Amino acid sequence: MQVNLERSFLGKVGLQIGKVFPQFDTKIWEIKRARHCKTRLNALSSLASQLPRDNSLDRPVHLIVAAHHGPDAANWHIAGGNIGFETYLSAVELLGEGNVSLFGAGADESEISWQIRLLELMIEKKATHLLGQIENDPNQAQNWSWDVLATVFDRYWDGVFIGMMHDSAFEWLRLKTKRVGKIYSRVLYVDICEPIDGYVVPGRPEVGPVTMPMSQATVTRILEYVSGREKVHQVSFIGALYDYRVELIDALRSDGFDVVVNPHRPDTTKDYLESRTNQPTYLDYMAGLAQSELTINFSLASGGPHEQYKIRVQEASLVGTLCLTDDKNRTRLFFDSNEYRFFDSIALIEEVVQSTLSDPSQLQGDQQSARAKALELARTGYWGPINHTLGLRKLRKLM
Repeated sequence: MQVNLERSFLGKVGLQIGKVFPQFDTKIWEIKRARHCKTRLNALSSLASQLPRDNSLDRPVHLIVAAHHGPDAANWHIAGGNIGFETYLSAVELLGEGNVSLFGAGADESEISWQIRLLELMIEKKATHLLGQIENDPNQAQNWSWDVLATVFDRYWDGVFIGMMHDSAFEWLRLKTKRVGKIYSRVLYVDICEPIDGYVVPGRPEVGPVTMPMSQATVTRILEYVSGREKVHQVSFIGALYDYRVELIDALRSDGFDVVVNPHRPDTTKDYLESRTNQPTYLDYMAGLAQSELTINFSLASGGPHEQYKIRVQEASLVGTLCLTDDKNRTRLFFDSNEYRFFDSIALIEEVVQSTLSDPSQLQGDQQSARAKALELARTGYWGPINHTLGLRKLRKLM
């Protein structure tokens, strides 16, 4: 791992030694982060001293959701496909509007500015819980300073920090997010894709994998949008065309297997860049799934050679489409064996598809069962595990 270091004597020495001792550069980074956190703590201490720290369960639960992409994002609305929006709105539906507040940072706002505003909101609302996507600063994909707030919280706050993670397959992101938990013990990690018990403290329960937060308002809108759409594709693949996925799809087609790629788009996509450019709306994506009898889900993580639970399984099931997946250990945590189809090699996909399509009555019944499970998960599959694990950790529960 190579880390961008400042042009300092320490940095130059670190780069040289790092060639011999691979972890040396991370030690340099940790030293610099510790110095930065100490400086910021001094600047924020006067304000932070007003945070609630009475270790009391008497005050009402109040959750603050720090927006990941938003609230100025174009898709910050019902059925927009914005996970931050769904996290916020589903929390409001669950806890009540008076018990949830939204915090948004400007895309170009300085670190000290948004941190001051967040602390002011936490003081005003007497926050018991804060939820944020801790792999980068809110609404700022290139910045990261959650360790500053963890340092402040450790000194001044009695609440629970719920740290969302989407890409824990990446080593550099793990280094950063683990640092937060080493500083502040009342962090509950929530990983969308992978199990992370013992992530920082051996044996300590965390949450993951977990289904994507989805508000009931969005579920209603999706079902209205796809209602009455006919199944026009037997097998589809809908999603980003990473290189390995293109190779797998080409291998299928070379064997004469017909798979429709991104049918919700008006154009033809052949690679990752094309598949992520000029994307249709989230509702159009869901409609593409809804018009497929079966859809292929590749579970390989983009950041490493291991499988992840993909939210597409839930999305497809919600609109009555059965997923074909190579996921051995994740999907079965959420869906029964008849609510998806498993393949353990590309060579076996056609056999699995033909077997499934040969019994339309069974297929329809399994699609309906998968949809019922997805509806249940939309209600309980995100906040339920979080609340349960808060209890296991002897932390303040949300409900």
